[in-house]
Amino acid sequence: MSLNHTSETALITTSLRALSNYEENTIIRSNDNLAELFLPDERKIPLKNKNSREMIKNSIPAGMYEYVIARTKYFDNIFIDSLKNNIPQIVFLGAGYDTRPYRFKELIKNTQIFELDTKPTQDNKIKILQKNKVDINKNIKFVPIDFEKDDLIQTLSSNGFDKSQLTLFLWEGVTFYLSKNTVISMLKLLRNNSGKKSKICFDFQTLINGKTLINTELEDETIKFGIELTKIKTFIEENGYEIVEYITAKDMEKKFLTLEYGELFGKIIPIMNFLLIENR
Repeated sequence: MSLNHTSETALITTSLRALSNYEENTIIRSNDNLAELFLPDERKIPLKNKNSREMIKNSIPAGMYEYVIARTKYFDNIFIDSLKNNIPQIVFLGAGYDTRPYRFKELIKNTQIFELDTKPTQDNKIKILQKNKVDINKNIKFVPIDFEKDDLIQTLSSNGFDKSQLTLFLWEGVTFYLSKNTVISMLKLLRNNSGKKSKICFDFQTLINGKTLINTELEDETIKFGIELTKIKTFIEENGYEIVEYITAKDMEKKFLTLEYGELFGKIIPIMNFLLIENR
């Protein structure tokens, strides 16, 4: 899958966020009340019916729904904390139909928010937001980009990005489909073009002896990248960063999927992880 690809997995993620917003239990509910706006009717209409929702859940591969719930909540928290601290800049690397800048608009003070994605995806997103009268904060900048041809930093800079400022980069659901060299190149690029102690939040899979990557069974969306379980700290430090927070699948279950009386809503595939890293 190329960086420019409007992927089936992106649509699936949006669908699962919308599905989670119907959960009666607030612990599990994603609270992404805008995700549904971006779905085609064939995915949107079944969500209105409880029986249809249960059928959808039963058809989802084990652990996937739970993972999207946990990831949505974790990245929400990182985004919210950064806005509360009035961080100068937040960059969405492949924003897709991410709704955080609109769901948490009341927290935006001086933070400049850059949404990077392909022009067709952005045009469709803006059209849907405007059609549904969703307020777009003046601090949000839509930055169209061809990830394979355009210079990322030059494109950002021409839209007001300041390389000297403290920045949070949100890189959600992307690294899986990139080569190891591409991931390393991106880490280097972001480290060299952002203020000291800028952070990157991303998710990834762990490897054991180079194996255990998930098979998506989707054309052009082969999982390519993972980090050896025993070399996560080494990989991050070799690329000029320090780990701020490392969240394992077990951590996700405990923090985001544990119900009132201690029982788990569901389990997450053990190789899934979140990382929040800071440049040195």
